[in-house]
Amino acid sequence: MPAHLEIIGARKAFRTPEGGTMTALDGISLKLASAEFLTLLGPSGCGKTTLLRTISGFETLDDGDIVIDGVAVTQMPAHKRPVNTVFQRYALFNHMSVARNVGYALEIAGKSKREITARVGEMLELVGLSGMGKRSVSQLSGGQQQRVALARALAGKPKLLLLDEPLSALDKNLRQKMQQELKSIQRELGIGFVFVTHDQEEALTMSDRIAVLAHGRIQQIDAPSVLYQRPANLFTADFLGESNLLPVTLDGMSAHLADGQSFEVARPSGKATLLLRPEALAVTPPAGPSLSFSGRITQTYYSGKDHQIALDTGQLGPLTALIRTGGTPPEIGATVTLHAPAHGLHLIDETAA
Repeated sequence: MPAHLEIIGARKAFRTPEGGTMTALDGISLKLASAEFLTLLGPSGCGKTTLLRTISGFETLDDGDIVIDGVAVTQMPAHKRPVNTVFQRYALFNHMSVARNVGYALEIAGKSKREITARVGEMLELVGLSGMGKRSVSQLSGGQQQRVALARALAGKPKLLLLDEPLSALDKNLRQKMQQELKSIQRELGIGFVFVTHDQEEALTMSDRIAVLAHGRIQQIDAPSVLYQRPANLFTADFLGESNLLPVTLDGMSAHLADGQSFEVARPSGKATLLLRPEALAVTPPAGPSLSFSGRITQTYYSGKDHQIALDTGQLGPLTALIRTGGTPPEIGATVTLHAPAHGLHLIDETAA
């Protein structure tokens, strides 16, 4: 069975105002399974929006192919591709009602009034706006307008929905609610979603898989838990979540830290860095093998259930940790020893391609 979406060797470059070229996509290849929620994540300028626009047909590739359900669409114009897009700015028609906005593409396609009315009703119910079809979109809140844009994009029954940072204009609480609703809608419809964001928490919350991009290339594509716990390179480790990165030297089957501590590794040579996530560090020593880090607390932040602390370890530099303290804040200047169990250690191979 072919992939729902397959991108093969996608390349795209743009002219710069200075007369040079900027490579936006540098040979990207990926596959999307049917009914999968894939997020393109990365910093500004990494190529994620350009990739989304080449899938939609709003940008043409310089080289490579795009295949949807086994059909090459690389040369197909945007309006003939079986995809639809929800934009960061919803691009709604303020002079039209909610219902007309949702059904506009169906009108253009020549669908009957009866079919349009039925489909618009289905979509408004799906996004939680039943009974609001006669309202003007200018009377709606930002969250409601986002729902209208989503309903409009889904009304034509696309095989693939593309979403370009559609939640970025919403406040935090509404954004979190819409994250849950979007994922629920995607599961109910059973179609592929390709979602663009630079928000790491959003990507981790919503995605079946995440493709981390930088400099027009995919750094790693994997399930959220794998990306977070076992990043393949330093960029992914540093970009996704808080990280403590400690250089190590390899000697035989052991890795050695600058303070003399060591732990067993599966390979005998190469250049590597130890990744320690803040939540892997604890005040209480674990039962099995572990590393220990002592130092002075220089900063504390309360997150509601944990305290995030910055620890100056001296020889190993600063470390960040999340610790449970029962509501009692740790004191700045206090000396503390933190422990990292063996299962919380992840070695990043810097010699990997």
